[in-house]
Amino acid sequence: MSRVIVKGLPTYYTEEKLRDHFSKKGYVTDVKLKRKNNGESRRFAFIGYKDIADAENAVKFFNGSFIDTSKIIVELAKSFSDPNVPVSWKERRKERDELLQRTEERLQQMEEAANRRKAKKQKKVNHLNDKIENNSNLKEFVEAMKPAAQSRSWANDEVVNTEGAPTNEKLEEALGLTKNGSDDSDDEYDDNLVSGKTKTKDDNVNENSEEKMISLNDMVSDEKDDETNEPNGKDENMDDLDWFKSKRKRIIDTQEGDEAKNVEPLNVSQSQTPSGIENGKTEVEAVASGEDEEEEDEEKEETVRELSLEERNIDRILVTGRLFLRNILYSSTEDDFRKLFEPFGALKEVHVAIDTRTGKSKGFAYIQFETAKDAVKAYIELDKQIYQGRLLHILPGEVKKEHKLDEFELKNMPLKKQKLLKRKFEASKQEFSWNSLYMNTDAVLDSVASELGISKNELIDPTNSSSAVKQALAEAHVIGDVRSYFEKKNVDLTKFSEKERDDKVILVKNFQFGTTKEEIGELFAAYGELNRILMPPAGTIAIVEFRDAPNARAAFSKLSFRRLGKSILYLEKGPQGLFTKQADQSDKFQVEEKTTETKPNASDVLESTKNEDVENNEDSGDEDTGPTVSIFVKNLNFSTTSATLSNIFKAYPGFLLAVVKTKPDPKNPGKTQSMGFGFAEFKTKENANAALRTLDGFTLDGHKLQLKISNRVGNTNEISNSKKKKAKSGKIVVKNLPFEATRKDVFELFSSFGSLKSVRVPKKFDKSARGFAFVEFATAKEASNAMDQLQGVHLLGRRLVLDFAEQESDDVEAEIEKMTKKTKSQAKSRELADLREGNSGKRKLELEEEDEY
Repeated sequence: MSRVIVKGLPTYYTEEKLRDHFSKKGYVTDVKLKRKNNGESRRFAFIGYKDIADAENAVKFFNGSFIDTSKIIVELAKSFSDPNVPVSWKERRKERDELLQRTEERLQQMEEAANRRKAKKQKKVNHLNDKIENNSNLKEFVEAMKPAAQSRSWANDEVVNTEGAPTNEKLEEALGLTKNGSDDSDDEYDDNLVSGKTKTKDDNVNENSEEKMISLNDMVSDEKDDETNEPNGKDENMDDLDWFKSKRKRIIDTQEGDEAKNVEPLNVSQSQTPSGIENGKTEVEAVASGEDEEEEDEEKEETVRELSLEERNIDRILVTGRLFLRNILYSSTEDDFRKLFEPFGALKEVHVAIDTRTGKSKGFAYIQFETAKDAVKAYIELDKQIYQGRLLHILPGEVKKEHKLDEFELKNMPLKKQKLLKRKFEASKQEFSWNSLYMNTDAVLDSVASELGISKNELIDPTNSSSAVKQALAEAHVIGDVRSYFEKKNVDLTKFSEKERDDKVILVKNFQFGTTKEEIGELFAAYGELNRILMPPAGTIAIVEFRDAPNARAAFSKLSFRRLGKSILYLEKGPQGLFTKQADQSDKFQVEEKTTETKPNASDVLESTKNEDVENNEDSGDEDTGPTVSIFVKNLNFSTTSATLSNIFKAYPGFLLAVVKTKPDPKNPGKTQSMGFGFAEFKTKENANAALRTLDGFTLDGHKLQLKISNRVGNTNEISNSKKKKAKSGKIVVKNLPFEATRKDVFELFSSFGSLKSVRVPKKFDKSARGFAFVEFATAKEASNAMDQLQGVHLLGRRLVLDFAEQESDDVEAEIEKMTKKTKSQAKSRELADLREGNSGKRKLELEEEDEY
């Protein structure tokens, strides 16, 4: 363990003194002096060392020594997972309170569950009782099926519902024993009763079997048998009592029709089992068994043990496979944690949160494993363990937020964009490149040609069959120069063949010749501080090293396959241990801080220009008669006039005019009122910008002025806004072109003023020219220069009319509207031509002004 415990400290000793005292035997990473609630020292502390060896040396050196007059005991500290660590009385009391609280909550939940089950059971019993009370036959059946222990023999008449029971008259009618009105005695009937009392043993058995006929099963089955096999006449061997007993089951059928209709029908299954009897059970037994099953299910749900905090953390880690580490050393690096966690499984990512200002850790990190089981294993083994003198606290990490496009979003993008995104995504995962020192072939040839002082065409002759050999020799020469340069800059070239990559080092390749070190530095410095940039004199490859790995990963993902100039950047992560020494001061890249000019005070400018000669301003106003620039001034006081507005602008060079816009006053006819804004006109854009920077926010008549450059055209210039926009284009339309002029003539005329991208001379169906052409220059500046030089030039006797062509709009709706308008104009032109040829009667035709294309 790299953490020690110190006992027997003086009460007045502080953490700063402890750090100074124990730092003699190694780098101290953590000092924890334990105190009471009132702030008094408990006379023991924990000291953390970065290495285990330093902690062991400190124990050997300081154990038994004295601090002032107190003898201290120094031992290696134990982690929380050590079984020999005693539990404090506070923790025991806390555990006891938590156990008591959990027990009370569980008892309360059990009581609530029992009440719910009892209420549910009582509800079912009440429903069953109501059903029995409403059905007299079912009630009689239930009472008859009760066990002897639950029935009272003397209370049969009280329990059985006699309502609707058959009377003697109905019984006699059913048995065919109606009285004939004679005075004969019932001696014969009494004799039969007496003889019934003196039955044999077999007769008793028959009687017991006859008593079982009350069962519903026997009722239904006997009724069916009697309906099918009932004898037509009376058996000769059957006496009257036996015949009466055989007819006893017919009593139910003798009830009145209305009463029989009230009896609920019995749902007999395929086995002729009534609905109240399921698998040999009565309805009451079935309900009771169902309740028992529900009670068992509820008890199972309630007996589910509540998961502990550690078990919940493990379940979360199994989902994400990501660990969150805190209380780590601020000087820890990603390599330290990679070495710590790699024994538990393959790592997908190690990310230490870095403070961009200091470049040091923020005290927490994230570990992403390839498999979640490895993450759980690492969590169980390393949580609350001592690492670099600190107690490592591990928690389940949240799923990393990745802004990835799904297949549906990719399908909606152009194919070129899809391929670019896929290449960027694959580049971020690439760990090895087959050619780390790859260089653009065109850049290699340019570098060699520049070194030899010749053109690339002279170096590579397309008519010579040995051009490929020359190209290979040139590349070999450049690679040799690059290798020698990197070796001088402490770069180990043998590391390029190794697989392990360093996130902080990026190889920049495939940029065009002429790209400077400053351009590369400015491109990458936007993502974080750079340690060094190495670029050989050949200018074909570069190595960029970041101070922080997270910033380097961000730059790698954003700049992969980024267009720089005419080429696309190829990025590759550099190998581990590429540099043998620290960066020299000459290799470091310093971002030049842009100096911001302090905004001059408007009152100072006005005060300094009060004594200037007005005639000088008037003379300077006649020097330039070019296009003017206007400043839009808003938030004016309604009492501010044009003269007041002119007074604050006239002190600035290039000022021409200031106007407050007005409108007729509806309350005072013949007078005007201010609209709250105005315009100030200057000769050049530079003059307008200088005034805008100074007077923006200036207070005039109690109102703060708000200024911005206006799109309004000055009064001294007739150029339209559309032409200003066209001036930014590098494409020129040449009108009034002679029909005899060819594309070659136009090309030779304009090529002397710059490099041309394209020359197009539209033709008719008969291959004759249409009288105009389009010339596109490489830059807008070259096009503007050609416009100035060729205005008014004649070609084959015709004066050329030049104008900037309209730029193609990026708005699809605008293009559709433009094409629709053009189609309508062409249709009306054809209609007008048909009218002229047919000499038809007069028709009213509305024509719109045709646009020039």
